[in-house]
Amino acid sequence: MKKFLLLALIVAGAICSGSDAGAITPDKAEFRKLADDVYVYIGKSNDANALIVVTSQGVVVIDTGNNQPETRAILKNIQAVTQQPVRFVVITQNHGDHIGGTPLFAPPATVILHERVAKEWKNWKPHLVKAWRKRFPERESALKDFQPLDTVVTFNDRMTINLGGKLLELIYVDDTYNPGDIIVWLPHSGVMHGGFAAYKERHPDIRPDYSHGTTMGMLKMLEAMVALKPKAVVPAHGPMMNVGDVQAMSDYLLLARKRVREMMDKGMALAEMRKQFHMNEFKDWDRTAHWPAMVEAIERELRGEGPEIVPSMEKKVSGTIVEIKEEGRYLTVNSNAGQKLALRISNASDIEGIADRSYFKVGMKFDALYEEQKQWNEVIEMKVLP
Repeated sequence: MKKFLLLALIVAGAICSGSDAGAITPDKAEFRKLADDVYVYIGKSNDANALIVVTSQGVVVIDTGNNQPETRAILKNIQAVTQQPVRFVVITQNHGDHIGGTPLFAPPATVILHERVAKEWKNWKPHLVKAWRKRFPERESALKDFQPLDTVVTFNDRMTINLGGKLLELIYVDDTYNPGDIIVWLPHSGVMHGGFAAYKERHPDIRPDYSHGTTMGMLKMLEAMVALKPKAVVPAHGPMMNVGDVQAMSDYLLLARKRVREMMDKGMALAEMRKQFHMNEFKDWDRTAHWPAMVEAIERELRGEGPEIVPSMEKKVSGTIVEIKEEGRYLTVNSNAGQKLALRISNASDIEGIADRSYFKVGMKFDALYEEQKQWNEVIEMKVLP
């Protein structure tokens, strides 16, 4: 199904190179031009990337940044190259580091996402809505009555945005467990946002709960990307890519599936498979820590099983912050009961007492409600005490 947002089309101009050396971006974000009126925001230290398309009738932002400072930086860079307002925000995947900056733009911008993502938004818990409204204090008035789908337009298969002479094609590659991840293609400049499937020299984050889809779903998306022959690919995270990098990820996944299948055929238990698994052919790639979960996910896929369902439990904790990682994304705390605990602060966490998670300091005391999950303890609400 295609939907068209009417306006006229112009061809974009020359394009710069689509590949950088190395798998990890520098510790300082970069904003640069890819083609005429097409810009990329490369997140620092492999934070989420954003693609920006400027037209005579407004700006389209594809993904919105990892945290409040980054989203404000994206907007500041946009304002440095155009006075046009942000008309549309396109979401490539329903992860907090891609959707979290949306309330800085919408309303009045229209948010475009796949209908599977919209179903998730429709079922947001109250703390998610509350955190969304509070993310940007300067937007408090505009968001006070916000409901998740107020500014949203959805699509199923494909959608075309035709704005001020620029064409953007939104492509959903159907797969049973694709959670709504999409590709964004700019046909007249050859630029693409590859969404979750696109990573340069990075072991993919595939999990047995299929929250990031499956390896087969990624392979389908990568095949669709290669077929379009992009000149430059903006990945979800990390350095810019070219079509060769996309093909390399496809080759990686095929080999990973083959390796797990061979171990299954030998009757290995999952624990032993995790120990034996390797991807030494890609030894210079980043994030080998993703291997154990990926092995378990591939084994589930090859056995034809659905996603792992892991029960979670809400718990309360009061204590003191003793260690901070990734600008407040991960905290180590000592509880008042004497327990050492790791907490994850997401864009959905409702934080009171500080402006955002970048303001955490060692020694701060807090009360928190968190959800105990398989991979980490996800904070729902946290009140930082004076």
